[in-house]
Amino acid sequence: MLPASGPSSNPLYQTDLAQTPLPEILVKIHRYKVPGVVECRRGTEVKRIFLDRGKIIFATTNQIIESLGDRLVRAGRLTQEQYDESVRRLTETHKRHGVTLIEMGLMTHEELFAEVRDQIQEILWTLFTWTSGAVTFTPGRDKNLEFVKTDISVPQAILHGVRSMPDAKTLVARLGTKTTIFERTENAIEDLHLSENEQRLLDSVNGKRPLVDLVNIPPLLPGENARIFYAFHALQLIAPKEPIKVQVRVNQ
Repeated sequence: MLPASGPSSNPLYQTDLAQTPLPEILVKIHRYKVPGVVECRRGTEVKRIFLDRGKIIFATTNQIIESLGDRLVRAGRLTQEQYDESVRRLTETHKRHGVTLIEMGLMTHEELFAEVRDQIQEILWTLFTWTSGAVTFTPGRDKNLEFVKTDISVPQAILHGVRSMPDAKTLVARLGTKTTIFERTENAIEDLHLSENEQRLLDSVNGKRPLVDLVNIPPLLPGENARIFYAFHALQLIAPKEPIKVQVRVNQ
């Protein structure tokens, strides 16, 4: 069981994405609303997701191409000269890049928040595409965290992120077989907002239809449906229906 809170320098939870997909890892942590950092490593790549009170508040990456400055240059929000000058200043002042951009008059607080939120989401969605990599969770709050924070619901991130997961067949295999019957659970998630198609799929789970029928419900393609049903399962909104046990008495 995960503790309620408390800083720690040692990972509390360790696994590999090849064994446990990211949605299931996030659900386990979210269940206890534990503040902390999920770190994912794949070769030289390192990405971190910062959690607090059941929300994703920040994410970082060591990939230069995903950094805030590079994203702003690619999007035409900064010229190369402005970017180079901002890097020179933050090297001298050791301030955050976002703070430097605001002090230079190149961005407002509102514009920076929007850009940082987009950056965090971009880092998140790429992590859902990873099929391998070491994952650790270290509880505790980072007092030196970036001053711009977001509040992305973990369940909502999972529902969106599964659409980026590359192998729908592997996800279906985690659900069961083609004939597995699913039923709704009594769980309700406050921070989850379903689209019309997602709600239709959830409503179609009635304890009678096999998985093969559920994933073929139009208008979405079977692969899209499979990913959404996997998200529902990871979020514990649906579960395999237990077979009815029948006792047969034999007269002696």
